[in-house]
Amino acid sequence: MKNLLLTTFLLVSLVLAGCGGETYGSGVDPDAPKVQVKDVFLKQELLGKKVTLEGKIISQCQSNGCWFYLQDETGQIYIDLAKSQLTLPSRPGKLALASGTVGRSKQNYMLVATGVEIK
Repeated sequence: MKNLLLTTFLLVSLVLAGCGGETYGSGVDPDAPKVQVKDVFLKQELLGKKVTLEGKIISQCQSNGCWFYLQDETGQIYIDLAKSQLTLPSRPGKLALASGTVGRSKQNYMLVATGVEIK
């Protein structure tokens, strides 16, 4: 009976563990406010602040996964992983959450990610 309960517990634990998605870096920061892509471009006060974005990966660095473009219903943005020494396996079309600091490179805004979760 104990073996049956232990086996059942282990199977349920494995199933539940598989539902959480993939986490890279420090994962999604629960304290970072979730904003839309348009907010990064329209709200100057977000520059230098930590935020979380959610959207689909529409293109990605093919050589070592050091960046990707994330798109939500309001726009798309460059997500830099290299500055935090992160890499991401190829995940085009997947839903992603990325937490990091809003930055600027030349004329474009970006998110320097410290953590990513793939759903």
